[in-house]
Amino acid sequence: MAKAALGKELLVEAQDKKGMLAKISSAIASAGVNIRAICACGEKGRAYFMMVTSNNSKAIKALKPLRFPVKEKEVVLLVLEDKVGAMEKVSEKLSSKGINLKYIYATTGGNQKVCSLVFSSNNNKKAIEIIQKCRI
Repeated sequence: MAKAALGKELLVEAQDKKGMLAKISSAIASAGVNIRAICACGEKGRAYFMMVTSNNSKAIKALKPLRFPVKEKEVVLLVLEDKVGAMEKVSEKLSSKGINLKYIYATTGGNQKVCSLVFSSNNNKKAIEIIQKCRI
């Protein structure tokens, strides 16, 4: 069954150049913080790293010396059974109730038979309510 909760991700902005991910992940790891999920993209010379960590406040503190802009944003943390059609059911249900996903990133859990998703929508709290009410 799907489980959804509000969470926080970090949005780190940096120059889009070689080694930025290594620099950012090294700073976070040095603080003893785990990156649990990450999505990155580059556009017009800028790189954007969206990540869920085990301790955002420690990660922010560790990134401060790098002088990259860092924001903390509300997201939905969703755990689904890792099976064919699970994402289809969730996305159809959210869409039918007026929820528009702004972005989403995910990972599977390998032997755990679950996948973890991170998303932001036009109404995160309503999205969680919808997911909790349906049997997915």
